[in-house]
Formats: sequence, C-alpha cells, structure tokens
Amino acid sequence: MVSAIIVAAGKGTRMGAQVDKLWLEVAGRPVVAHTWKKFNDAAAVDEIILVVREGMQSHFTALAEQFHFQKRFRLVAGGAERQDSVWNGLAAVSPGTEIVAIQDAARPCTGAELIAATIAAARETGAATAAP
Repeated sequence: MVSAIIVAAGKGTRMGAQVDKLWLEVAGRPVVAHTWKKFNDAAAVDEIILVVREGMQSHFTALAEQFHFQKRFRLVAGGAERQDSVWNGLAAVSPGTEIVAIQDAARPCTGAELIAATIAAARETGAATAAP
C-alpha cells in the first residue's frame, strides 16, 4: 500500500500575499486542488492524508466535493512546524502502508510520471527523493 501525505498546514506568510497561497486560483482552481488532483489521479497511490491547519477541515472537505476527488483521503491537523505536520501525517497512514510519498501542497507541478517513478524507486531501494 502507498500513502501520500500532502502537507497543507502552513500559512504561506513568506510569500507576503493577502491570501493563503494554497487558495490562490490558477487555471480555474486553487493551487492545493491541483496538487491534490495529481495524487488523486496517481494509480500507484492508494490513499491520501492531507495535513491541514486546525479549523480548515471543512474547506478541504468542500474542495474534495467540488472537484470530485474519489480516492480515499483523511484530514489530519498540522503541527507547529513543518516537521511536526509531517509527523502527524505519518502517524495517520493506514496499517499496512509500505511506502509514503510526502508532497508540499504548494507545489502543484509534480507530474504523474515523476510520482510513479519515485514510488517505483522507493520500492526498489527502500527510499527515494523526487527530482525532475
């Protein structure tokens, strides 16, 4: 089983925009929806764990409904720092998970081929890092 953790708990303050960068619209949908779709459509991914800021769960549930994401997903509260959020995501993966893919929600351009190749490399070697 392969679980994808999409870390979406940050505030995007370094960008300096008045709106959270995850919710900036690009090509008709928020940035986070593009990232989520890549993993929703990835055949090698069995489940998605979205690590979100406390209080944002309903926004992500609405996003799943709006864009018809079908893959099983869970929402998990983020932590104080990115590493805490990743840890919370790791704690939430399903039993039997063999491989975990971790993706920053604000990075929507990871393609299906790179996702598949990275998961395949992790199966072969025990760990892998994606780099285009």
